[in-house]
Amino acid sequence: ALASAVLLTWVMRRTVQREIGGDPGLVRAALERVAAGDLGHVVQVPRGAEHSLLAALAGMNGALQQLVRQVRQASESIQLASREVASGNADMSQRTEQTAANLQQTASSMDQLTQTVRQTADSAASANQLAHSAAQVAQRGGEVVSQVVTTMDEIHNSARKIADIIGVIDGIAFQT
Repeated sequence: ALASAVLLTWVMRRTVQREIGGDPGLVRAALERVAAGDLGHVVQVPRGAEHSLLAALAGMNGALQQLVRQVRQASESIQLASREVASGNADMSQRTEQTAANLQQTASSMDQLTQTVRQTADSAASANQLAHSAAQVAQRGGEVVSQVVTTMDEIHNSARKIADIIGVIDGIAFQT
């Protein structure tokens, strides 16, 4: 019975070692390395143990190494994209500030242009009154008055065009 027990123990041990793929200490050491996160080592599978637990551990180790490489590549890609987004945001911020400065300058120019248009309109009204008075005083000056009236109409049309341009610029400025 003792010999049978020893023989049975020896057979079971050989079977377990075959299933494990070699020395249990080697398998344990490999498992501990993987559990500790050390994926840099290569698990050596002895010849004839291609379908053992050690071979499966070696395959798992290789798959984990590949997964870590893929995660690292993805994180590097994300980091690069983040840098590009940050650079784009900085550029857009700078352009927004420049646009705001340009809009302020445009608004100031619009105020000056509006004042000029008002002065031109006032001047046109005064000139129109003077031309009317001059027509009553001198009949020969009628031709000159006609030219002045034509000039005033042109000034008035120009003032209207300027006012239209100002309206368009104001519309553009408020759309931005």
